[in-house]
Amino acid sequence: MKIGINNIFTSFWLLIMLSCGGTLTYLSIDKHLFTSDLIFIAKFFVGLIVLITIGVLFYFLYKFRILTIDSNKIVEFYPFLLKKEKIDLTKIKNLKWENFFASRGTVYRKVTISDFNGTLEINDLEFENFEKLTSELKIDPNKKREINLEQAKSNLSNMNFNVYLLSAFLILLMFLVFRTIYTNGFHPIMLVFSICCGLILYASIKRKLEYKRTLKAAHNTL
Repeated sequence: MKIGINNIFTSFWLLIMLSCGGTLTYLSIDKHLFTSDLIFIAKFFVGLIVLITIGVLFYFLYKFRILTIDSNKIVEFYPFLLKKEKIDLTKIKNLKWENFFASRGTVYRKVTISDFNGTLEINDLEFENFEKLTSELKIDPNKKREINLEQAKSNLSNMNFNVYLLSAFLILLMFLVFRTIYTNGFHPIMLVFSICCGLILYASIKRKLEYKRTLKAAHNTL
């Protein structure tokens, strides 16, 4: 059985948004910001951020799903909606593989699968192990190669930038961590920042290598 693993980048940015917005929401309520003498424009922007945070949270709860795949079916379960849907892989009537654009012009891949009971989508904006989840689907290899090549060409420069930036940031972070530990002692927040930075760097390097392999394979077939 295969289980969908959430995309590291998507999960990280969602966590950052909810943490920052949630902290601001708590402080605005705890400090009675909306009934204070703060100027209206400041109250407006704080209120807007609070509403956006609540909206993002409810959107996440609405969209969050657990995806499992075995030899003959795909099951998606929405725990916060108590809803379950299933696609029978032996009765597929349509299978569509394509790219789509998301944040910052990044290209992602998705597969739309339909049987006589409904339609289900798997994409690598949502799932880190997209390749593994779709490895046994009967997709035209030429079409798959074309989609992968388009993504690699578009995203490689972004991944190179991420790797260089995060490597420099991680080195700086480790220097600051050791310096802080030496002067003030250890604090758990240091470990959290280091782990988060390390995970994002790992995901960036992983994608960079995948894109380079895709480009190399395309070059060798010319």
